[in-house]
Amino acid sequence: MNWVEVGQVAYKTVLCYFFLLICLKIMGKREIGKISAFDIVVFFVISELFSLSLNEPEHSILRSIIPVAIIVILQLISAFISLKFPKFRRGMEGEMTYIIYKGKILQNEMKKQRYTIEDLLSQLRSKDIQSPEEVEYAILENNGMLNVIKKDQCELVSPDPLIMDGKINHTTLKRLGKEESWLIEELSKTSTPVPKEIFLALYLKSGFLIIPYEDKDNINKVK
Repeated sequence: MNWVEVGQVAYKTVLCYFFLLICLKIMGKREIGKISAFDIVVFFVISELFSLSLNEPEHSILRSIIPVAIIVILQLISAFISLKFPKFRRGMEGEMTYIIYKGKILQNEMKKQRYTIEDLLSQLRSKDIQSPEEVEYAILENNGMLNVIKKDQCELVSPDPLIMDGKINHTTLKRLGKEESWLIEELSKTSTPVPKEIFLALYLKSGFLIIPYEDKDNINKVK
C-alpha cells in the first residue's frame, strides 16, 4: 500500500466515522441491552458496507454512503410506521412473552421460546431471587432480557397495558377474561372516558392508572 492509498483509507475512515455518528443520532438513542434483533441486523449491514469501501481504496466512498443513507431512511420510515401501527411494530421487533404469569410457570411458552429451566433459574438468581415461588410475573422481552415482578412488590393486575397509544389492547382483555364493553364502562367512570384520548392505561390492584395525551398533535396519537 502506497502513501496515496493510505491517505485515501484515512480520509474514508474519518468520513465514515462522522457519517456513522450522524446516522446513529438520527436513528435515535437506544440502550445496548435494549437493541432488538432488527437493530442488530441494520448495524451489521451498515458496518459491512463501510468495510467494503475501506477495503477498496480506489472506489468512491459514495458506494458506501448512499446505501447506508438509504438504510437509515428506511429505518426512520419503519420507526414512524411502528409508532402508528402496533401490529407492524410487533412483526418487525417481536413481542414480549410471559415465562411466569400470576405465579405460574408457563412451560409451553418456555418451549416455544426454547427457554430452558436453567435459563430461568440463572436469570432469577442474577436478580437475587431464590425460587420461582417469589415471582408473580417474569417477562421475556423481545431483546432476550428477563424482567421480573416479585409477588410482594406487585401492584398490577396485569403488566400489559389496557390501552397504549390510544388503542385498546385486546390481547390484555382476553388474558384477563374481560370484554371491551367492560373497559368502556370502567373508563366512563373516569375523567378520560374515550380510549383514543389515552396515552397509557394500566390495570392496578388499586384501580386504573390513566395517562392522557398532553399534546393533541402527539405523533403517537390515534387519528
